Amino acid sequence: MRRLGKKRFAFTADDKAGLLFVLPFVIGFIWFFFLPLMDSIVYTFNRIKVGSDGLEMTYIGLENWNTALRGDAAFFKGLIQQFSSALVEILVIIFVSMFLALLLNDEFPGRLFFRTVLFLPVIFMSDRFVTIFNTMLGENGGMGETTNAFLTVSGEMTGFVSEVIDSFGFLSEYIEKFTAYATKFFDLIWGMGIQTIIFIIGLKSIPAYLYEVADMEGATKWETFWKITFPLLTPSILLAFVFTVVDHFNSFNNTIIVTIKANMLTRIDYAVTQSWLYALLVFVLVGVGSAIISRRIVRLD
Repeated sequence: MRRLGKKRFAFTADDKAGLLFVLPFVIGFIWFFFLPLMDSIVYTFNRIKVGSDGLEMTYIGLENWNTALRGDAAFFKGLIQQFSSALVEILVIIFVSMFLALLLNDEFPGRLFFRTVLFLPVIFMSDRFVTIFNTMLGENGGMGETTNAFLTVSGEMTGFVSEVIDSFGFLSEYIEKFTAYATKFFDLIWGMGIQTIIFIIGLKSIPAYLYEVADMEGATKWETFWKITFPLLTPSILLAFVFTVVDHFNSFNNTIIVTIKANMLTRIDYAVTQSWLYALLVFVLVGVGSAIISRRIVRLD
């Protein structure tokens, strides 16, 4: 864009070519995302019925919002449980993936192999892939059983550990708790590939001369981590936090999402209201967490 006067601009040929290039994206964004998003906001203030002429809407004000916040105890309790457990899991994922990145960042034989193994679940065990994989194999004469066996490895492992513990005479209630925690931790480890890659990239961006100076000054590994590594990884922590929150609350196995999908079959307007309330709470969590982490980010000038 070329400036002609105080407030006058003229589009160059490159500007016009660029606008023409992004025009399909803009049209698609408006038509397939922005307009349906606005419609969903309208749905939350109406009662919707499917009639012969399509959707019939009756304005009811904040009734759906009041029901979601006050009248639906099960949904509200589910939100509290989801967010309380998410805070702990997000912290575990971030710090364990940071620890794995520190291990995989060192030079040792087979480092590339272990990095690849850690990232494979991101590709082969995503929710969509598992659904498609199960569907494809289930249609081929019982091959779905192989998939189910593959997907329940964590359950088999924890079951074996539970039997070993039971042989020592421990109470069954403690075995059940241990099994639940072990399975949960295995699932968390299974989904840390991208966060670990983020931290590895962050470690690679730290200048080597800082560690050389610290070594010359006689700093221990512990002091080097807290004085150099951890502060300079704060941008990576912010990125990993945002990704983990979005990934955690967008899981297809999420109990809240399952509840919302079930309500879509009976009452569309209330299910859309639940979706918006859920999304707003996630936005608040991302905003508050990002603001707290951003105030402590350290960058080299």
